[in-house]
Parts: sequence; C-alpha cells; structure tokens
Amino acid sequence: MLIVPLLVFCGKNNSTDEGKDNNNENKEGTEVTPPDNTDQTDPFELAGAEFQSGDELLATNRNVEKFLTEVTYPDKDWSYTEVLDYYGGFDGVNFSWAKLPDSDKPEVYSIRWSEDELESGAMTLHLADALGWEADVDITEGSLYVNITNLVPNDSYTYSVTTASGKVLREGNFTTTGSLHQCFFRGNKKGTKGARNCRDLGGWATQDGKHVKYRKIYRGGRLNEKWDVMMNNAGKKELQVEGIMAQLDLRGVDDVMDVPALPDMAFCAPVIEQGGKTMLVSDHEKTKQCFEFVVECLRENKPVYFHCSLGRDRTGTLGILLLGLLGVPEGDISKEYEVTYFAPSGYSVSSSEKDSNPKPIFKNTRKAWVYSDVAPYFWEMAGENGSFADGVEKYLLEVAQVSQKDIDDYRTMMLTD
Repeated sequence: MLIVPLLVFCGKNNSTDEGKDNNNENKEGTEVTPPDNTDQTDPFELAGAEFQSGDELLATNRNVEKFLTEVTYPDKDWSYTEVLDYYGGFDGVNFSWAKLPDSDKPEVYSIRWSEDELESGAMTLHLADALGWEADVDITEGSLYVNITNLVPNDSYTYSVTTASGKVLREGNFTTTGSLHQCFFRGNKKGTKGARNCRDLGGWATQDGKHVKYRKIYRGGRLNEKWDVMMNNAGKKELQVEGIMAQLDLRGVDDVMDVPALPDMAFCAPVIEQGGKTMLVSDHEKTKQCFEFVVECLRENKPVYFHCSLGRDRTGTLGILLLGLLGVPEGDISKEYEVTYFAPSGYSVSSSEKDSNPKPIFKNTRKAWVYSDVAPYFWEMAGENGSFADGVEKYLLEVAQVSQKDIDDYRTMMLTD
C-alpha cells in the first residue's frame, strides 16, 4: 500500500487485515521457540532451563542484568560509556553476520512433565502474578514441556498445567529477580526474527522514591512491516498475552504502516523521519501527538507499544522524554537507552543497513548522537537550578504545547509508591 507523506492515523483501528566478553556463561543465548517434537531425538531441545516450584528466577537477560547492576552513570556527563565493556548484541571481536544474538531476549524457563503423564488433547498453562496479570496459554498436544518468558522482575507468580480432561500435570509458584522487564514476540521457529529490542519502561526508581509502573508502556523494534512477516501467529498470541492493546508507530514515510500489528489495537502513526533534537524541535507537533496518544491510551487502560523501525533513534528519543518526565534520574535513563546495544546487529550497529561489508560500529551509546543530542537539550530547558524532569516538562508545555493536565495525569497513571 502506498503511504503518502504526512499521513496520520491515530485512534482505534478496526481493520481485519558486541564489545568485550565479560560474561562467558550462556554465550549463545536461549532461543524462544515453540515445542516441536517432530523428528527430534531430544524432545527438550528447544526448552528453556527447567525450574521447580518455589524457585527464584532471573527475568532479565543475564548479559543485560550484568550491565545494569554493575554500571552507575552520573547526570550531565556524556563524555564516556561503559556499555562496550560488556558482552552485548554480538561479540564485536569475533564478529559474524551469520550469528544472530539473543541478549535482547529475556531469560526462558520451562515447566516439564513425563510422557507417562500425557493424555489425549491439548493442554493449558495458566500463569498469574502478584500485580494482577494473568493469562491462559494453549499447549500443543503431545508436548512434554511449556516455555515461559517475558517475566516481570521482582514479582511473584503462580502456575498450573492442566489437560483437556481437567487433570493438573504441574502447579506451583515462583518468584523473579532482575532489573528490567524485557519481552520477545516470536517471528519464526528459530527465534531469529520477531519483535526485537522490546522492553517495558516500568521498574525504574524516581528521584523522589517512587517507581514507574510495569505493563503500561513498552518500547522496541517494529511489530509489522510491508515486506516481511515480523511476528508469526505464536508471536501475535504472545503480544496478546502480554496485554499490549495500542501501537504507536514512529516510522517515516518509506516504511510506516497504516494498520496495526493486531486488529482492534489502538493505533497512531504520525510519520516521523528522524529522532534526536530534530524530532523534538522541528517535529514538535508530532512529538506532541505521540505524547497525547500515550496519555489517552493510559486513560483507557490500554498498554501501549511505541517503536520506529529498530527501536533505536526515534524510539530512544521518546523513551528519554517519557522516563525523564517521571523523574527517573538522567544517568539511569542513559543506561536504559544503552540497553539497545544488546539487540541484534541490525538494531544496534549504525552501519548495518547500508554498507555491504560493514564493521561493527555501535551507535547506541550515551556518547552517540541521539542521547548526547537530547539529554543536553532537556537540561538546557531546565535552567541552572532545574531538574531533568523540569526540563522535559518545560519542553512539553512551551515547545510541544501539551496541556498541564495531560502531564499531571501521565505522572499519576505511571507512578507508584
């Protein structure tokens, strides 16, 4: 479908239509793939690590967790980065386009049972957490396990696996640890495609002791595109299970979509060509449109996923704004921004899309153009004695001309004690 410049879609859509290797453990990552026992000698080949009731599970990818827990950045100093000292989206020393990474995917775990316990018919996994989220997931008949992933850190879960006759194969509980709620929605059997570079904005602490709520706003790479299938049916079901009900597409005229990834998702596509300060100043009316769409989705209790093509530049710009307005320290926001380094080569390497034989040049660091362009701008807006949050608020009020009510409502809906 031809998309013309400045085409805008906002509202409900009814279409039916790597650096040094500091972590040698699990270097290949864990693929998120559906059970498929056809012609396999090992029925658990695609399973995650098995766990038992009562276990404590790390939700965040271990490479990302290592970075987030070991690094502390100051405000107002973008002269250095430490993210290149961590094993990331791929090993920058032993670079290979053929080896796609998994560090942007959360950890994967499996619930297992024996062949003797199987009955005819499909099975169902019921999973629920202490935050009020729950979901039922179908399990293919004959499977000996079910994978669970996309877990919220520092949470408590209960689970049960039930056969078609009502027999409970497994039930129990577990708790999670970690620093970041990452998500992955499948795109093919081997897990190399799908919705990549996806993470929740929730969990970050603010300067006044509050925390950003989970499962309200997500950021990431594209969910759908014109030329290829980004998510298969399993991935689309995972998107629904996560509870995402709105999509904010920040892509430009060449690749923006006019329909959401799932029918009936609230949808907005303001058509933005470039991130950084250009997006904030030259495209301030579209940035306003983005913020107002997010606020309206929150009011309607529709968790929203915002993305450009890769979840890198335009997405990063809006992410800085949304976390900054909530009072998350700017140094922590720069860490959140750098998590994109752990995404696959096409998402985190600046040269990946144009050069025929590129070298791994990382662009998503706090020293690079987007972060070092946007953060100083908001500090300048704040003035000598203002906070980073003050600068973002002043920008929204004076440049983007967002209402004070939208700002206040956004903070109320996104923060918890």
